[in-house]
Amino acid sequence: MLRRMKNVAIYFCVRMLVAAIGHVPRSAVLPVGRFLGRLGHLLAVRQRRRACAQLAQAFFPRLSKPRVDILVRGMFERLGVHAVEACLMARNPQALPDVVMSESSRRALDEAMQMGRGVVFATAHLGNFELMAAWLASSGYPIHTIARKSYEPRITKLLDEKRRACGVSCVYRNEPGAAAAMLRVLRRGEVLGLLMDQDTRVPSVFVPFFGKSASTPKGAAALARATGAAAVVGTIHRTSRGNHVIDIARQELPADEWRATALLTAALEGRIRRHPADWLWLHERWKTLESTEVLT
Repeated sequence: MLRRMKNVAIYFCVRMLVAAIGHVPRSAVLPVGRFLGRLGHLLAVRQRRRACAQLAQAFFPRLSKPRVDILVRGMFERLGVHAVEACLMARNPQALPDVVMSESSRRALDEAMQMGRGVVFATAHLGNFELMAAWLASSGYPIHTIARKSYEPRITKLLDEKRRACGVSCVYRNEPGAAAAMLRVLRRGEVLGLLMDQDTRVPSVFVPFFGKSASTPKGAAALARATGAAAVVGTIHRTSRGNHVIDIARQELPADEWRATALLTAALEGRIRRHPADWLWLHERWKTLESTEVLT
């Protein structure tokens, strides 16, 4: 009963926040979002310490403690801005923030689509990844993402409605028939987005990530191998001007799932190294231990 009451309270808080923040004018997105992010940085002490520890470990010994603190504060501020943008998108799915995609990125995705076997779109919790899916869908690409249902069904329904309003459909991995649904997306020649940068309870392999062995979902590699789908690595990051840039590149994958997963992970790691304040360092990335051996 207590858990149910907590879930109901969270749901109504989310609804109220979406309604309130969704009326923020476009000119106030950055200041309001940064304020919310700074508030989160102040209050989320345990999460802040985890982010600092993981970032320092990943870039050791290159980053000093003051630099780590600055990057983590920047991460919180970006999360706040992303939350405001998400609320604005929920209120008006057509009013997307400014996004730029280079001709080379567009060509990479178009060439993958033209192969006719679907596209496995490997991505990470880097930047406003929900915006990336919505923007690509609004640009005419048939986008489907793999998601996990929330513990509160009404939150899942709310998120699903807002994503569909932006043209993005979801395949819920913890539902019966999810694997068949993923295969159908690819057989129709459409795009299936997979987040593969977290340690989660899905079929995984241990591959190097920032010099350490990390349990990493192997779904992208397995789907590409099973269907012959083209693989791309796609991410989005925020520029100093406040707009967003989508970066997409083709990735030729070997048949071996471990090597394919390692290649995709290395490509995502490169993006994170270039934009460290855009990645979600809050997640406990190395919680599942294979061994104490450090990979190089």
